[in-house]
Amino acid sequence: MIMFKQLRKYNRSVIVTWLISYITVLMVPILISIVLYFITYQQVKTETNRSNALLLEQMEMSIDSKLKGLEQLSLEIALNRNISSFSSVDPPLSDAQYYDLFQISESLRTYKNANDYIEQIYVMYTNSDTVISTYDHMNRQGLFQKLRQQDDTSFEQWNSLFERKYVNGYTPMTFWDGGTSTPVVVFARSLVFNTPGQPPAIVLFVMKDSKLIESAPRHPDARMFILDTESRYIAAQTDPGLLPQHLSYGELRDQQGIVYKDVQEQQAAVSYITSKITGWKYVSVLPASLFNEKMQYMRKLIWISIGMCFLVGGVICVLFLRKNYMPIQVMLQSLSHKFGLRFDGGSSEYSFLQGAIQHYFTEKEDMRARLDQHRNTIRAHLIRRLLKGSIEKEALLHESLAAHHIEFSSDRFVVILMSVDGFGKFEQYGQNGLSDQKEQMLHFILTNVLVDAAADDAAIYTTEMNDVLACIVNFHKSDSEERERLTLHRISAQVREFMQEQMQVELTIAVGEVYSDIYGIAQSYHEALDALEYRIVLGSGQFIRYRDTQLNQAPPHHYYFPLSVEQQLIYVVKSGNYAKAEALIEDIFQKNFTGHPVSVPLAKCLMYNMASTMLNTVDEVSVTGKRSLEAHLLDVEPLLSCEHVPQMKEQLKVKLSQVCSWIQAEKRDHHRYLIEDVQRYIENHLHDPNLNISMIGDVFRMTPSYISRLYKDHTGEALLDTINRSRLAEAKNLLKHNKLTVNEVAGRVGYADVSTFVRTFKKFEGMTPGAFQKAAQ
Repeated sequence: MIMFKQLRKYNRSVIVTWLISYITVLMVPILISIVLYFITYQQVKTETNRSNALLLEQMEMSIDSKLKGLEQLSLEIALNRNISSFSSVDPPLSDAQYYDLFQISESLRTYKNANDYIEQIYVMYTNSDTVISTYDHMNRQGLFQKLRQQDDTSFEQWNSLFERKYVNGYTPMTFWDGGTSTPVVVFARSLVFNTPGQPPAIVLFVMKDSKLIESAPRHPDARMFILDTESRYIAAQTDPGLLPQHLSYGELRDQQGIVYKDVQEQQAAVSYITSKITGWKYVSVLPASLFNEKMQYMRKLIWISIGMCFLVGGVICVLFLRKNYMPIQVMLQSLSHKFGLRFDGGSSEYSFLQGAIQHYFTEKEDMRARLDQHRNTIRAHLIRRLLKGSIEKEALLHESLAAHHIEFSSDRFVVILMSVDGFGKFEQYGQNGLSDQKEQMLHFILTNVLVDAAADDAAIYTTEMNDVLACIVNFHKSDSEERERLTLHRISAQVREFMQEQMQVELTIAVGEVYSDIYGIAQSYHEALDALEYRIVLGSGQFIRYRDTQLNQAPPHHYYFPLSVEQQLIYVVKSGNYAKAEALIEDIFQKNFTGHPVSVPLAKCLMYNMASTMLNTVDEVSVTGKRSLEAHLLDVEPLLSCEHVPQMKEQLKVKLSQVCSWIQAEKRDHHRYLIEDVQRYIENHLHDPNLNISMIGDVFRMTPSYISRLYKDHTGEALLDTINRSRLAEAKNLLKHNKLTVNEVAGRVGYADVSTFVRTFKKFEGMTPGAFQKAAQ
């Protein structure tokens, strides 16, 4: 009772959840019992329908065998000589023919007695209007009085069934005998005789529907009947009033199956099968109440099972609910007392427990996070002090390293500095006032890549030093110097390759020397700084070792940029010869930076001298040129902002290419103006006999050979040919339209000697001036 009071008070308590869970589990066997009931019901229903279908198949076999016997009997009758010969008799009948009637009746009687399901056999001769049965004979009118469909059926309607060319079918009719009527099934079939040309005859087999269906197997609860293709009841094992009304043949579409219909206000299963001989439907009607009667006992068992489940299951639920709640109640009291929390019963016990535990772990995690945050800061500060050499005594140092989880496996150390020269995919990152974020992100990625690349070959500890990522590499004790060198190269190569391929980030890696003492870390760091500064000589994106930058290991080297070379460079640039200017630049850089290291101060000095020379050259070219040099060609700020020698060399080449292109364009424009002036002078002095190359050279103050070569280079035609072609063009016009002699035309176009005119005309036109004039006229 106490628990149920709590249940009403705390509807969100865990006890409610458990109770719902127990009830849910209790419902499982109940649901299973219900499902089993419906499955059993369907199974009983299926089995009953299956047995009913088997009875229908037996019924089909029984009745169809009789109908096949009728077809066989009709063939035997057609082969009877007396029956076939009587088809040619014409009325009136003679005494001998009456004797034949007696013999035919005897034969029909024999056939009838051999098949007990046949009520009567008639042979109808249309030629003589004679109908012979097993005991007497009559005409068709007499047969109509005995055998017809309905009482109101006319003779014409009845006779139309037998006037077809070939009769073969089953028809339900009524047999009238002595004022009583009996429902029968009539099978009428035309007799085909062996003698061609004989008049037709029809045999009629009369069967009582009760005898037709009496031999079929029965079901004690089913109502069985036969339905023909015109939806007529042929025969039934029960009262037709108990059969389904308005059942049409079209509703039973398949060869066999089952449909459900209401029969006498009660649902029934209508099973059917189709005869392969007649197409009739053999139908069985089974009331649905039969299934319910068979399931009544099963239904009682199900209800008893459900009642037992509720009774026994309910008692077990209460006992287990009380037993399982006691430990939780004790735990709630303990937590409330320890953490000072109060459970008011307004929420679930599990929620209270989860909140208390989560509160405890949250406080613990916050304390750990704050400690880790300060630890990372102190650890980074400790690594920076190691790099700078500001470390305490050895005992205190080892304690500090252990406190910050820094473990050195050996006394072999080297320092690597990594400088980001190109940010690649991170170029756009942090543009909104947070440009330092991309460096922090890249340094974080670099740290992880370094640790992965080192794997088990070395220990890596990193920190940031003046925008450069500094790494302390600690090798294993068992590693040889050669293995240390290979490990260092492999780590650097993997890091550079990964950052370049995945993020398009360009790195310069500088490495100091390896030392066998923890105090050598500071020395290796300063050496790595010197190596990183040597980037100004080698360029960005390089792997630089300190030992490769040592001047004392190289032969004596002198600064190479003499005045003669500087003057030669200025002259070549002013002439616009970019190829020679580029070759001079390559030679200067090769003699200064190839084969041996150069000090950084000398490299900076050369960079400033080259930039100064380039600036002076551009200014001088701009002053002496006829047109002003474009503003972007005078911008030498990129030269002065170069960070290393290779970048300076590329910028010099770019500026040289621009200046030389401008100078060449200036020269081409000057020559184009000169050629236009020469052509204009030839046009104005074309009639002067003294016009020649020498005269033009004197006018323009150039030697005849130079001005002739310059003209041909720009026009593709010799200067003398241009003079002759211009004179001949005017001469052809005069020869066409004026009646002048060749001598007069030669004088007018500037030729003093007519023979020279004729020779020149024939050279260019392929004919003499006289021949050209005749052809033109």
